[in-house]
Amino acid sequence: MEEEIVKKLESLSEREILGYAIGSEEDAKEFYLKLAQGNSELMKKFFEDLAKAEEAHKALLLNLHKKVFGDVNYVVPKDIPFAESTVNEVTLGAMVEAMRTALMNEKVAERVYRLLAKRLPEHEALFEFLATQERAHYKAIEAHKEYLEGLMRGKPDYADMPAHVIFNQVEIYYKPRVL
Repeated sequence: MEEEIVKKLESLSEREILGYAIGSEEDAKEFYLKLAQGNSELMKKFFEDLAKAEEAHKALLLNLHKKVFGDVNYVVPKDIPFAESTVNEVTLGAMVEAMRTALMNEKVAERVYRLLAKRLPEHEALFEFLATQERAHYKAIEAHKEYLEGLMRGKPDYADMPAHVIFNQVEIYYKPRVL
């Protein structure tokens, strides 16, 4: 799916690619806020921090859109989806699947910013910064996904365990409980 998205974007105008980037930042923010819900405090903060970063990226891109195109009325191209994942029940298995989706989102975002750096070279510094940020998000999410996969390895019943059970055990060290 990643290759398909990038290939479609390569054939679009700079305005359309930038519109896609802005829309994808909003989509990613909402996705991370959804993952934050019903999670333990530390994981909730992790996902909320990712959502804040995506919101900041969107603000940067809207300002650039105004500078380059004279307005903030961006248009998201049709038929180029954002990578989606539905997380209804926050089990460890669902969390791992959601993180796989997030990894693809971050990788696509990094590639979109590298494409925009080539198409709008006068703004290369901004796009390279955003690409670097997306790469950092990728690495952080990947580490958390690998941790969860390690917990489940050889224990298939863990996949159906509510994620907060595991993370609440970790938080005993974060906020020791006094009896």
